[in-house]
Amino acid sequence: MSERAGALGDRLAGAVLLVVAVVAWWLSHDFTSGFGQTIGPGAFPRLVSVPLGLLSLYLILRPGMNQRWPDRAALIRQLCLLALLMVYAGLIQPLGFLPTALLTVTLMIRLFGATWRQALPFGLLLTLGLYLLFEFALGMPLPDMPGLDG
Repeated sequence: MSERAGALGDRLAGAVLLVVAVVAWWLSHDFTSGFGQTIGPGAFPRLVSVPLGLLSLYLILRPGMNQRWPDRAALIRQLCLLALLMVYAGLIQPLGFLPTALLTVTLMIRLFGATWRQALPFGLLLTLGLYLLFEFALGMPLPDMPGLDG
């Protein structure tokens, strides 16, 4: 693979990540917080989108030259991961954090090559860990499952 193709790959990845950062920043302003809450649920996406945007600009402006283009299977996994994250963003409000995160994390683990037997328990542990971290340690309420918000 030529150096130009490696640079093109970095620039394409940088452009996609820049769009993700801008969209995450924009959509995070729609997340509402409870009364008297100092940090709302939109703080985390904004906190992540700033360095993501800066690093994506770096990829666009100064691409690496010794990159190899991923093979077809890796590209398909990457596209599936992006689609999965978009589905997660669309389902978290109507379904709540726990079922949406469990589904997303388990499928992500599967995308990285784990079996269902490995993915389900680790997906459950990671989902519960994230829930405890955000809900109790950081005090950031997550969307409840339908019927449990009362």
